[in-house]
Amino acid sequence: MPADTAFRRTMTLMAAGKPLADVLEAIVLSAEAEAPDILCSILLLDESRRRLSLGAAPSLPEFYNEAIEGVEIGPEVGSCGRAIALNERVIVEDIETHPYWKDFKDLAGRAGLRSCWSQPILGGEGEVAGAFGIYHRDARAPTEDDIAFIEAAAELASIAIGRHQSEARARHALRVENETARNLTTFFEVSLDMLVIRDAECRFVKVNRAWEDALGYSVPELEGRPMLDFVHPDDIAGTHGHMERMRTDDEVMGFVNRYRHRNGDYRHFEWRARRVGDMVFGVARDVTARLAAEAELKAAKQAAEAANQAKSDFLANMSHEIRTPLNGVIGVVDALGRTELQPAQQEMVSLIEGSAVTLERLVSDILDVSKIEAGRLEIENRVFDLRGELANLVELHQLRAQEKGLGFRAAFGDLARGEFHGDSTRIKQILGNLLANAVKFTAKGEVRLTVEVVEGGPTAQLMFEVQDTGVGFDQETAAGLFQRFSQADTTITRRFGGTGLGLSICRSLAEMMGGEITARSEPGQGSVFRVALPLARRGSLEAYDEKRQATAETPPPEAVSAPVGETPLHVLLAEDHPTNQRVVQLILEPHGVKVTVVENGREAVEAMADVAYDLVLMDMQMPVMDGLAATRAIREAERAPGGRARTPIIMLSANAMQQHKLDAMVAGADLHLAKPVTAAALVAAISEVLQPSASAQAG
Repeated sequence: MPADTAFRRTMTLMAAGKPLADVLEAIVLSAEAEAPDILCSILLLDESRRRLSLGAAPSLPEFYNEAIEGVEIGPEVGSCGRAIALNERVIVEDIETHPYWKDFKDLAGRAGLRSCWSQPILGGEGEVAGAFGIYHRDARAPTEDDIAFIEAAAELASIAIGRHQSEARARHALRVENETARNLTTFFEVSLDMLVIRDAECRFVKVNRAWEDALGYSVPELEGRPMLDFVHPDDIAGTHGHMERMRTDDEVMGFVNRYRHRNGDYRHFEWRARRVGDMVFGVARDVTARLAAEAELKAAKQAAEAANQAKSDFLANMSHEIRTPLNGVIGVVDALGRTELQPAQQEMVSLIEGSAVTLERLVSDILDVSKIEAGRLEIENRVFDLRGELANLVELHQLRAQEKGLGFRAAFGDLARGEFHGDSTRIKQILGNLLANAVKFTAKGEVRLTVEVVEGGPTAQLMFEVQDTGVGFDQETAAGLFQRFSQADTTITRRFGGTGLGLSICRSLAEMMGGEITARSEPGQGSVFRVALPLARRGSLEAYDEKRQATAETPPPEAVSAPVGETPLHVLLAEDHPTNQRVVQLILEPHGVKVTVVENGREAVEAMADVAYDLVLMDMQMPVMDGLAATRAIREAERAPGGRARTPIIMLSANAMQQHKLDAMVAGADLHLAKPVTAAALVAAISEVLQPSASAQAG
């Protein structure tokens, strides 16, 4: 096909305003007229740019065109489909044997097509718009003239498509322009916001009626006047700055300045504006009331945050101040209980010890509530052995039940074993609170605990149920049971005491771990509390059982008792409170431990430089130098060239929050032991930190 003839014919049709389909069909017919032994087609991409759409194929059988219409393009969808997908010329010399045509070779055979050459057609912006295809009834390869022929045909189709796209865009732009003009006029008439068009000299060119209410001037009075005449003197410099920014950024958003009302008051306007040529289109909104409300809200929020911080600081300080003397009470009573006492004296010691434990729990509950309210209570995620963690807790409450003459039954399901990821401390806190309540509110009968693990979903579900035969409660009481400071009734309060915080904390902890807690009860018939918590299992039960079996078959290493040994331990105690100094001495001296006391962190650092101690007990809050700073100084001295071997440090502190524990570990402590401290807890802690070194010596 002579290129100039086809080109002129195509241009003539386009100039006559013929539809694109007619122009493309003319290109195909011209090509076929120049080479009677070929059939041609133009296949285009549809609007989704994923499927084929028939552009022009007048000589191909109708059934063939219908089968090709709507086929999804791809590298193995015939010659045209591949040419479009990869934007490259595709030559298929034999359709019957070529893999590109494996799904369409029967269709091509019915149409009498044997070879196909395809050339991509580009749109007006260089994107692939379709493909020009040439089909032969014989298997053959193209010559150089054939390649030039198909390139010319595809180029003509590209010109036609590009022209069509340009005209379509121009028509669309004109429609949009006309529609925009109509919309702008309508928008100016109905908008409640203040709309404005200003010129390069910052004069009002056009405003809507919303400005009349905002400034008290009519539209004719405003149009043509300089906008800066109305701006507050203190805001003129900032307004000028934003005007200058418009020369480069073309847009301003969120800028607020003050405009003078006709009555002399100033109103705050928030702006959004865009520059188009020499004109600026802006919309302003009166935010005077909003800014005043925000200022009030900010002040109220700051006051609330200050009050909340003051409360948190007060509670943290009270925790420290209460735990410090409480440590003396519990420590001295614990030491006293280990001496020879008469039965009446032993009873009095037990009463004091029970009251101290109750007071400690009260302090912990109040701190937990404070942290929950402040959003500062964190749920940890660590690996723990489910039965190993719950065993001691269950045994403790079983003993308490037996002391009251109650039955106690605990049942673990077959799947309720193994290692899990979660916060075992908080899980035990929930279960411990429910078991303690069950024992406390039950005068006769029994307490039953059931622990199950249900699997099958994305994560396992830990389910435990605590059932008792105690006083119970009615439906009205159940509605407020998990609210803070809520209790069943005043009679129970008088009989059993308590603050009403425990169940509220349990519910908050369960929800923070993604679970829930529910209860059902009847007065005089007992209660049932059920907790469901999502937990991720670590490893398989088979691996866990094998590990447990191997551990059971291996003899345990000889236990190390920290305070007892051939060579008495020499412990450095850094503690500024005289009572707490004496408590530690009373606990450790019967074991033959030598205790050296210093009263602040600086003295502890100096003592460590002169004497090699086996262990350091470090208070956190002390004068001159606190325990954290002293611990860091000791660790730095140990790391220095020629420094001593690392000495275990236990942070022994009334600062018992989780952040305090973390701060102690970061400073270099081996363990954090919260006050009040019992003899058993202190001995266990010393054994824990000395065990590694003892094991190393044994090895």
